[in-house]
Amino acid sequence: MTSIRRGMPMTTKRLEELAREGFSFALWLAAVMLNMASVLWLGFQGLQWLHDGHWTKQPPVMAWVHGVCPGACDFVTNPHSWYGVAKLVRFLYDVPSGLALALIGIALGVLSVSVSDRRPLAPSVTKVRIGAF
Repeated sequence: MTSIRRGMPMTTKRLEELAREGFSFALWLAAVMLNMASVLWLGFQGLQWLHDGHWTKQPPVMAWVHGVCPGACDFVTNPHSWYGVAKLVRFLYDVPSGLALALIGIALGVLSVSVSDRRPLAPSVTKVRIGAF
């Protein structure tokens, strides 16, 4: 029986496990939604290609970002900003939206698996056997 049924208070370890499971589930759910959106996006584009006979170019991710926050995101295109951010923005200008959704979904899925990992830690070795060799 669990400690809730016996009327005992929950321990911090159990609260940590519940928080980890909840966070892992939220990450997994976000990953599934992003991957489904990318598959639907690419599927719609494929159906359009079958109907029209030409492949329409997807807008890059930065087109969506500038649509969400047009004035607040001007710092991203500043050439004097941090070098890593400038490289990321340059990458996002070239990546189609469907591929970006899939990459982010896969990354969130991997992160969800690593958060929900319940394997025990390896025991630390304190004594060394001399006669083992």
